[in-house]
Amino acid sequence: MTERTGPADAGPVDSRGASRASAGANDPEPDDLTEVVVESEILRRGHYLTFRIDTVERADGTRAKREVVGHPGAVAILAIDADDRVLLVRQFRSPAGRVLLEVPAGTLDVDPETGAVEDHALAARRELEEETGYRAGSWRLLTSFWTAPGFATELMYLYLATDLVPAHEDRLGPDDDERLQLERVPWPDAVAAAERGEIADAKSLVALLWLDRITLAPSTPLAQSTPPESPSERPTGAVPPPVDVEFVGTPTELVNASMGAARRSRFALLAGIVFVAAGALLVGTGSPFGGALAIAFGLLLVSGGLAAPFALFAWWRRRDLLRQPTRFLASADGVDYRTPLGSSHSAWATFTRLRETGTFLFLETGLMVYYVPKRAFAPEQLAAFRRLVAEVGFGPDGRRTGAAAGARE
Repeated sequence: MTERTGPADAGPVDSRGASRASAGANDPEPDDLTEVVVESEILRRGHYLTFRIDTVERADGTRAKREVVGHPGAVAILAIDADDRVLLVRQFRSPAGRVLLEVPAGTLDVDPETGAVEDHALAARRELEEETGYRAGSWRLLTSFWTAPGFATELMYLYLATDLVPAHEDRLGPDDDERLQLERVPWPDAVAAAERGEIADAKSLVALLWLDRITLAPSTPLAQSTPPESPSERPTGAVPPPVDVEFVGTPTELVNASMGAARRSRFALLAGIVFVAAGALLVGTGSPFGGALAIAFGLLLVSGGLAAPFALFAWWRRRDLLRQPTRFLASADGVDYRTPLGSSHSAWATFTRLRETGTFLFLETGLMVYYVPKRAFAPEQLAAFRRLVAEVGFGPDGRRTGAAAGARE
């Protein structure tokens, strides 16, 4: 039995006349290629998939049939542990008829009552824990891609997960209902396996090619399974050019960056835990008001919220200066950070960790944290910065590699 539905979309308005003058005579315009669904026949609804035949109408008025597999979307996770190993899972895939070695991944859940599709950021966290037994302290969305746009609507989101910690004290590995084996493979070996064809599914190839790009992993010869011992051993001219950007920070960015830096302070975390524990003890001994204050103060320390009023006060007091541009220059020699309040130069050896969030780059030393909003970078500048920090000796999780450690000594 089949279902028939009306047009899935009214389709874009034909604006060919407005743009034809700017196109070449033989260049097809985007609207000329657009196909509008005018009818959809659903053949079967599965647990996740919908199988249908769409009738589409082209810009010239002709029609055609399209066999489509509807899919809610999926996530894949490039998980890197503290030893620069990639977490991979080995599992049997019925359509392929063989066991495949893959990055952790999974389909987005769909609410059976409302049809709402799970948020991909939450799904990535869920799938990582279910398939590997780990949780990640740092997440970064690398890209999204269509897995098979010729017949399926699956859009996959690829995440980089670092700062891995076991999700359970008594178990480290996949959930009991996950029929797979967890493997930890040094990242150069994983990239080489992908190049040799030993890793053969699309999402894992995309993930490992991204890893190769981030880390500047050597791709030839394939037998080479470890990165060069130091940046000086890499080919001459491999160091990317300096990355030079300017930005004017906003009060909101200053507050968010200050809170983000405070959350990464081990001292603040330890002090926050002490205050929360002391508050709980006070509540238990009959001092609920004092205990509540101590707990609230501890939570502000842990969350970074205590930094917010100080950041706002600093902005208000120095607003004339802070409305002037800040310059960030990263080169093979280190980082120049020039603000209206002063300037400094830090060699790469002084940095202990580089972190990237959805909004900021954080460069941490033992004493302070530099921040740069990512909006200050053009896409090619951000890519050049990532290549640069990999070249000077930082791994994909932002930690110092053996090369950087050697440089520091």
